[in-house]
Amino acid sequence: MAQAQVLQKNPFKAKALSQLLIKFSAPAVAGMFVNAVYNIISRIFVGQHIGSLGIAGISILFPLGILFVGFSALIGVGANALFSIRLGEKKIDEAQQILGNAFVLLAVLSGAVTLGTYIFLDPVLGFLGADQEVLLYARAYTQTVMPGYFLFGISLGLNNFIRSSGNPKTAMGTQLIGAGINLVLGPLFIFVLDWGMRGAALATVCGQTVSFAWIILFFTNKNSQYCLKWRFFRLKWHIVWASMTIGFSQFAFQMASSMLNVILNHALLKYGGNVAISAIGIAISINTIITMPLVGLSQGAQPLIGYNHGAKKYKTSIQTLKMAIRWGTVITTAGFVLIEIFARQVVSIFNSSDQQLITMAAYAVRVLNIMLPFVSLQILTTSFFQAVNKPLQAAFLSLSRQVLLVIPLVLILPLFLGLNGVFFSPPIADAISIVLAVKLLKNYFDRHQQNFFFSKKHSAR
Repeated sequence: MAQAQVLQKNPFKAKALSQLLIKFSAPAVAGMFVNAVYNIISRIFVGQHIGSLGIAGISILFPLGILFVGFSALIGVGANALFSIRLGEKKIDEAQQILGNAFVLLAVLSGAVTLGTYIFLDPVLGFLGADQEVLLYARAYTQTVMPGYFLFGISLGLNNFIRSSGNPKTAMGTQLIGAGINLVLGPLFIFVLDWGMRGAALATVCGQTVSFAWIILFFTNKNSQYCLKWRFFRLKWHIVWASMTIGFSQFAFQMASSMLNVILNHALLKYGGNVAISAIGIAISINTIITMPLVGLSQGAQPLIGYNHGAKKYKTSIQTLKMAIRWGTVITTAGFVLIEIFARQVVSIFNSSDQQLITMAAYAVRVLNIMLPFVSLQILTTSFFQAVNKPLQAAFLSLSRQVLLVIPLVLILPLFLGLNGVFFSPPIADAISIVLAVKLLKNYFDRHQQNFFFSKKHSAR
């Protein structure tokens, strides 16, 4: 009877596919945009209060933050894709077992990274690219912020399940609450109480703590369709393996991105000093504001793609991807135009007095985003192959940009172009990876007899 009641409340039914994509993606896009703002609030406040060295101290830690995102993707995204497929197959108990296993794995992996960072703090910061001038700032921030990173790793992974269970607005609330608290407490701790770097970190911890509590309350509420229960915490190795296999492409992408940022930090320090690290930190923050909604769009589309794939409605899953790519291109093109026109004004938000930093950051953000109008295709195609259980294709697309292309470019181009070689490496890699995504996607569409360029309006029923 309980299973029948769950099946009657099918969140994947609507009159048109566009309505479903809006239902699932709009809150995710808004949430990821807020999450992007959430992640740069500390840099803005620290930049205005402390200056470029404070921004560098936070920017140095960026690869470590990506590490938490990577583990949350390995488990959260991978298990969520499996979760959606099981819902499409009407296997509710298996879906709940996947949720319970995901929670345990997220807690273990996030806890291991947090503990390891505390034990080897200074060597870790040195590896990330902190010199003696920046180490003091980076150490103060890291020592305080790590509990927040631990909770962030779990929350980010579990939030996928809230969305896939048919509650995208609740998933958005997770990010809105944390961002709102950080936005209020950040200036209080930094400017009023004069707590500096530790104040910025503490505001982040408070926001992440409340977000985590919000998620736990959702999954322990008796009215929730899918709950965290002790009997589902015992790890099933076939679930662990399947989740990690599907999530590996996103994990590899994030790990490669983390390593790329480490290499970038060292290259920037060598060719441009700490001001270059601050400049690229600002540029990446602005880039994240635009690309995070794409992640939200992919998160909203993934349950629809996975559900329809599990129900053998392959045409509907393909139409969902096409629609998401079109919408994503609109977002990135608008962001590209705004950046090219107002680069100096935007970077001045982080520091309005250091003209050297403003000039370098404005140049960096323009270069970094040259290929921005086209990156939605690469990001959403990777997510699509994940959702239809094609982990090898998804992993190849992820790794082609961050490992096979960007890292060699960052190591080679600066030898000839200096700092410009560092700045131009990411957009060159973007261009090549987009071509690869088009090729793989066209092959997939041809096998399913779908036109690559055009599509008709399609009902989800």
